Formats: sequence, structure tokens, C-alpha cells
Amino acid sequence: MKAIIFDFDGVIHDTFKISYDANLKANGDMSLDEYKDMFNGNLYKHKIISPEKTIIYFKITGPEYDKLEIKEHIKEELLKLKEKYLLFIISSNSEKILHKYFEKNHSAHIFKEILGVETHKSKIEKFKMLFDKYDLTKNDCVFVTDTLGDILEANKLEIDSIAVDFGFHERERLEKGNPKKIVSQFKDILPAIEEIEKKRLHV
Repeated sequence: MKAIIFDFDGVIHDTFKISYDANLKANGDMSLDEYKDMFNGNLYKHKIISPEKTIIYFKITGPEYDKLEIKEHIKEELLKLKEKYLLFIISSNSEKILHKYFEKNHSAHIFKEILGVETHKSKIEKFKMLFDKYDLTKNDCVFVTDTLGDILEANKLEIDSIAVDFGFHERERLEKGNPKKIVSQFKDILPAIEEIEKKRLHV
């Protein structure tokens, strides 16, 4: 294993309330379940998402993300992972917003690269970009995410996923994507990675 690719929202930081509230202002009224359903696939392919509404959404969320402080135990776990692997972020969020978040939290050095919506709306395409740029294959990495839609995109490239059930989607929904592992605490990600690594070595 050479690289760990992370989603950001719901994995590294609990941003569900910020995201949901901003979505209500940008896209109109919807229930929590309707909002969660938007992440069953690629968010940007959802019928209500438009470039104009996306701009409004990020104008609302940007100042809110500026206030966020990374939890110390998450930063510590990321630093442990950085000792062994290259770390990347592939997100549907704005690269600009995420770079500011990590700079403010003195954590910009942790990730080799952050690919957000400015790079591409498809996570499949962003995976391919990382693979080409860093000479990686599906067997060199694992993807850590909190939504069914992300797992399904990774599945299309046969990238193994570790799902966290403390983010946007609950365990039952995540199971539909058949991730290699579902964990309930951030500290369980490293053991899950090591377990996947061992199984690959014995194939």
C-alpha cells in the first residue's frame, strides 16, 4: 500500500449541519433524508444542482469552514498515517475552502494533494488523475469515505473503500456499496488499512 485517499466532509470533519443548512439556502427546502439521498451517487449529477446554486452554496459555507478547528485526535491519526503512506484528499468540496481549513489548522503539510470540484466534478476522473501523476494503481491505495455515492464511484475503478458510519450516511446505506470495511471511529481507520494490506499480501 502506497497511498490513502480521503474524502473530507463527514470523514475528517463533521460538516453535515453546515452542509445541510447551506443547501437549504441555496437549493430550497428538503428533508434530511432527501438531502442524504443526494449523496447516493455523484452529487453534481443531481437534478437540482446547478453552477449558479453551487456558487451560492460555497459563498455560504466558506465563512463557516473558516471557523472550524480540526480535532486533535484526528490530526494525530493522520500524522501516523503520513509516516507510512502518501495521503490525498478527493472531495466534492471546494479546494480553496479545504486549503484554507488545513492552513488555519496548521495541517497543510499532511496531504500531498487536495483535489476538489475545481479540478473535476467526477471523483472517478480525479482518481485517474492521481494515478497518472503519482504512478499509482488500484492495488496501491484505499479510499476512505462516508457516502454510498463515493463508494460506488471507487468501485467503478475497483478501488477498495473503507467506509465510516459517523459521517453523512449510516451503516445500512454504506453496506449497499460493499466497502471492504466499515468503521465507527477515526482511530479504527489505520487498523482497517493494515487488515486490507495483510489480505492483499496473502492473495
